[in-house]
Amino acid sequence: MNRHFTLKTLLASTLIGVVAVGCQPQQPKFLHPRGNAQSQYIAEATRIEYPDETVPSLDDVTNALAPLTLDNPDPKEEWLLTLDEVRQMALENSKVLRQLSGVNFGANGVSGTPTLLLSSPNAAMTVWDPAIIESNPTAGVQAALSAFDTVWSSTVSWQKADIPQNYNDTFQQTVGTHTDTGTFQSSLSKTVATGGNVYATAGFGYDSSDASSRLWETDWTSYVEAGFTQPLFRGAGVEYNRIAGPNGTMGSSNGVVIARINTDVALVDFEMGVRNTLQDIEETYWNLYYAYRNLSAASAGYEAALQSWRNVHAQSKSGRPQGTAQNLAQAEKNYQSFKVSAQEAQNNLYKTEQLLRYMIGVAPTDGRLIKPVDEPTVARVQYIWEEIVAEGLARAPELRKQKWIVKKRELELIAQRNFLKPQIDLQGTYRFHGLGHDLIDDNNKRSNAVGSLTSGDYQNWTLGITSSVTLGFRREMAAVRNAELALARERAILQEQELELVHNLSDLYRDVERNYHLIEDYLAVLRAARKQVRAVNSSFLINKTTLYEVLQAQQELADTETRYYRTVIDYNLSIVNLNYRKGSLLEYNGVTLAEGPWPNKAYFDAWRRARERDAGRYVNYAFTSPQVVSRGAYPQIQGTDPTVANGALQSQAVLPQYDDSQLPEIFQTN
Repeated sequence: MNRHFTLKTLLASTLIGVVAVGCQPQQPKFLHPRGNAQSQYIAEATRIEYPDETVPSLDDVTNALAPLTLDNPDPKEEWLLTLDEVRQMALENSKVLRQLSGVNFGANGVSGTPTLLLSSPNAAMTVWDPAIIESNPTAGVQAALSAFDTVWSSTVSWQKADIPQNYNDTFQQTVGTHTDTGTFQSSLSKTVATGGNVYATAGFGYDSSDASSRLWETDWTSYVEAGFTQPLFRGAGVEYNRIAGPNGTMGSSNGVVIARINTDVALVDFEMGVRNTLQDIEETYWNLYYAYRNLSAASAGYEAALQSWRNVHAQSKSGRPQGTAQNLAQAEKNYQSFKVSAQEAQNNLYKTEQLLRYMIGVAPTDGRLIKPVDEPTVARVQYIWEEIVAEGLARAPELRKQKWIVKKRELELIAQRNFLKPQIDLQGTYRFHGLGHDLIDDNNKRSNAVGSLTSGDYQNWTLGITSSVTLGFRREMAAVRNAELALARERAILQEQELELVHNLSDLYRDVERNYHLIEDYLAVLRAARKQVRAVNSSFLINKTTLYEVLQAQQELADTETRYYRTVIDYNLSIVNLNYRKGSLLEYNGVTLAEGPWPNKAYFDAWRRARERDAGRYVNYAFTSPQVVSRGAYPQIQGTDPTVANGALQSQAVLPQYDDSQLPEIFQTN
């Protein structure tokens, strides 16, 4: 028993040791280890690396100077630019359309910086986007048309077989054991617009065998075949195939018309990107103009406050009653406050000027300081409400894009209804055969494969109908219902977009009139404020008013002048925004969109095709045309003069003149 127990214990211990060793990975043993095996391996699976890619930077990136600041306030020269020049430069330098997303303009200055290209580069609009959609190899127009391209396919093969056979002598006389075969086949096939397929194929075959039952040890076969398959119900018709494509599936349409609509949607997106860029350009330009005016007003207030402080200081030294310590402290405080306002206005001017440089596409600083040349309009622009609503409903690109989507959903519904039809196809083939000892033999045409083929003695044909019908049509009905719901959704969105557009136009229409009347009101206030400053200054010199009233009048004059120019800029921007919303901003800025030139080879091919059509015979294909999808080219210029849009201009206000001779020359407006 003890011996048996000892043996069992030993076996159990051995088993436990084997299991324990088997649960842990074991390294193999080597005779001459060097001890630095791990030095050949990288001890990390992933790490941050830099791509081996070099794209040359723009000159405006590498040559940018230090920015203008309060400590670096002196540009080398001024850069006078009109609004038209700014637009032209910006569009010429805008392969990637820049936008001021994240930037806010206000009476107190500009805040934020444009970061769209850094944070969301995929959301950026570029001049290549419509062409990328158009040339998409899976969903573009050419990709959809390629489904109807003729396909040429050929096969050539040779085979040799030496196979031993387990047959007696009788069977060995009739069964070949040594064979050589070869085949050649070439075919052309094309899918037609009606959904059918036509093909033509020709082939030759070579066969060499030692079978005793053959007439010739070697022979050639030949054939020519033509055939077609044409759907009669499901998948049939030009309309369906242009919408869904010959390879269209239930719930998916990728035909030529759908691909073209996708391109039209991309063109509208590009148009809206250009429109947004133009709006940002004009907004930045006029806000830079306001920054100059704001700086001028702040500097004028600063000079007036400084002069008041000097007067009080002089009176204090001469012992006059106006030179009290309280008046001197008030004058100094007012002077310091205007100094802070002037510095903030100057810094805001630098920041706004840099934003305009960003929109133009030049370096943030190059030694020049942009100065607007154009003056904002203060003439009254009157609109007729009914006309701007009609124009907005017809021209707003958002509505035009949505209408393309509605048209797309309508066509998809037509395609999905096609799947409710049974699958019934008409098929037919016709073939000529040939057989001969040789492939070609001029002496004996009947004994060669080509001659036998061309004799027409051996023919066969087939004609038939195949059908397949799904009982119940559950999936088909679900696809139709889904398409109907999608269409209803897009139509409802279009209606709500029109309602929202009318609300936006109403607000903008009100803003135009409100800002114009504010210009008139603030102009009257500004004139009164100037009279007040002159009056209180005169009264103060003869000790008939307090210094507080003088300083308050100076502050009110500076604030009124700032608010006046802010209102002038808001009035001009409200006109811009109204044209933006009713879809006429590109025309308002004199901008049209057009496709760039094609390669010379494209014009050469187009001329050749035009000559071919001119020499051909005209056939009326109207019976194959689908329903109307497009109404033709969109008229970008519709004859609306934006300066007298729906009303006459009445110049009832003028910009006031002011003396900015105390400013550095670079900041002088006049």
